[in-house]
Amino acid sequence: MLTVKGLDSREWGTSRVRLHYSHRNGVKRYGLGKITNTETGKSVVAVILGHDDIQGIYMDYDTRDEIGVSKGDTLAFDVASVRLPAKLWWYLTISDPLIRIPAWLAVWSIILGVAGICFGVASILEN
Repeated sequence: MLTVKGLDSREWGTSRVRLHYSHRNGVKRYGLGKITNTETGKSVVAVILGHDDIQGIYMDYDTRDEIGVSKGDTLAFDVASVRLPAKLWWYLTISDPLIRIPAWLAVWSIILGVAGICFGVASILEN
């Protein structure tokens, strides 16, 4: 169980959680992890970053609200790695536009690239 603390104001709204490496359960720095409040069962997917404080878990307001804790509470939690389909879904649905917009641009680029290949092959086969 760790004490819940707030993130620095520069990291508000970024879906980041800062956590000492000994509590990350194998999730690498900058990796996506699913943090589950073991008392309520509520969970959140967030970018896991490091911190030197071995007794604290640092989250912004939205993340704390999503898993049902407040600053100063103690949190019993599990951290698990996130698989590829859940990672892709997270990138496309995250509220942070600095992550979501490039993800959608990548999706549309792939769709348009595949369409271009299909039209190119169709025009070659037509001749």
